[in-house]
Amino acid sequence: MSVRNILYSRISNGTQYFNLARDLAWMNQKNEEITTRDGHVFGYIVNVKVHGTVANTLSFNTAPNSWKMRNAFRKWHAYRDMMFADAGVTDSEKGRYGKTIRPYLSAGMKSGDIRAPFAYVDDPASGTVNSGEWSYTQIAAAPGFDEAAVGTEGAAAVDVYDLNILGENQVSTTTTLGTQYYSAVGMIHSYNQDRQEVVTPSVDAETVEGHNNPLALLRYKGTSGGEVMTIVEDQELEKPPYDIADNGISATYGNYAELMQINPGWDGTNSIPVVRTGQLFVPAGLFSLYTSSADNSGSILLEVVGKVLCKDMEM
Repeated sequence: MSVRNILYSRISNGTQYFNLARDLAWMNQKNEEITTRDGHVFGYIVNVKVHGTVANTLSFNTAPNSWKMRNAFRKWHAYRDMMFADAGVTDSEKGRYGKTIRPYLSAGMKSGDIRAPFAYVDDPASGTVNSGEWSYTQIAAAPGFDEAAVGTEGAAAVDVYDLNILGENQVSTTTTLGTQYYSAVGMIHSYNQDRQEVVTPSVDAETVEGHNNPLALLRYKGTSGGEVMTIVEDQELEKPPYDIADNGISATYGNYAELMQINPGWDGTNSIPVVRTGQLFVPAGLFSLYTSSADNSGSILLEVVGKVLCKDMEM
């Protein structure tokens, strides 16, 4: 990449989101993919410089560079390709910019404050973008359901939802027979559901519930999805030193990547601005920033110094 510095004017109050891949694509006039064509996710090494004029606390949050996050990208990439193949879509028909996954960081990002670079907006105060399009990935799959739930309950035969790296699956509707429809799916959360299962005995019998798994159901068609999922789920006999429950959400949390405190000085007449610096590793180019105060005269300068595969950044 030739343009590496990205300036964001003003600092909003509360949570704001940043998409480095989108912004680098705009600034370099070239598509920027956050995974390889076989699903390995990239991360960005970023130097951060914050210019603050008011007292403020800034907390930077990224996706964790865990093996679950990396494997979730690989599996969703593969199953998304399978989704297209099953529908008869060729590689060229995916569109030039739709060959890899573009998720949200979390469920709040879709309707949240996604910042845009200062030089690439019509109105810096509102962040309105003046050119370019960056679409986020949507998935269409058969919902998991129990015998004939579709039709008898008037439920749709296809479920369409967004992808988020962090957080739990967002259920939009649950039918009387237990079928779940989603507005958004957590990539790591559904990866957990696909690879492991904890058997919980019920009053009547020991059963494994697996039909409401959006990732795994991408592989199955028709009303047999629930029954097939029950058969293929694995039970892990030895407990590792981390949460292995399907709905154990610790793996879906973000990572606190940097923390800054702004305390402007005082010269007797005017507040003296302060500059703080740090470095982030940003998987998939997505991070959020929580600030305790708005600072319309403040700014954030990001210098992207490297792009590497996340799997190469292990300790």
